[in-house]
Amino acid sequence: MNLTLLNSTTVRSLLLTAPLLTLATASAQSASRLPYGPNTCQAGYVWRLAIPTDLVCVAPQVRAQVAADNRQAPLRHLPGSLSCRQGYVWREAYQGDTVCVLPATRQQAKADNAQAQARRVLSSGPDTCIGGYVWRETVPGDHVCVTPAVRRQVLLDNSRAAARQQPNSIACLSGYVWRDAYDGDAVCVLPATRDQAHADNALADSRRIR
Repeated sequence: MNLTLLNSTTVRSLLLTAPLLTLATASAQSASRLPYGPNTCQAGYVWRLAIPTDLVCVAPQVRAQVAADNRQAPLRHLPGSLSCRQGYVWREAYQGDTVCVLPATRQQAKADNAQAQARRVLSSGPDTCIGGYVWRETVPGDHVCVTPAVRRQVLLDNSRAAARQQPNSIACLSGYVWRDAYDGDAVCVLPATRDQAHADNALADSRRIR
């Protein structure tokens, strides 16, 4: 295909479609490697579910105890009060948890909360960057981790893309080259910026938490 002969509407369509198709494929490949969400528990643990949003990972017997304590909650309060009957204390599995349980059960809840991160398959999403890095976002879905300075440069280059192309073409003006941050990336940048994009791509996996 002779890209220099394409009209501006076709060029814009290509620029919008190509990166989305490429990144969709990359996302699918990432999903095949990481078939779980950020709150998935390690083998042998399940969500506690003291309330529907309680995703702390605990042993199955602990969840069974939690469910039993929830059912018994009204019987363990003093009449017309949230205060517990003698021998029981607030569970405090989460802020505002006033279910009355045995003191040992409250201690278990505190211990489980302290171990919550360690019992998850991931402590963060599969594309989360390590400290000091952010998503590049040359287009939506570009989760290559780069320094904040690189992302700022990306935003600047994107904003000046049209001015760096030859009229009615995606060919670059003299002194500029395609960025090539992804397959089909025809944003025109300085050669050093393209080299940076290639280097960031090569280091992408090492800059993610997982």
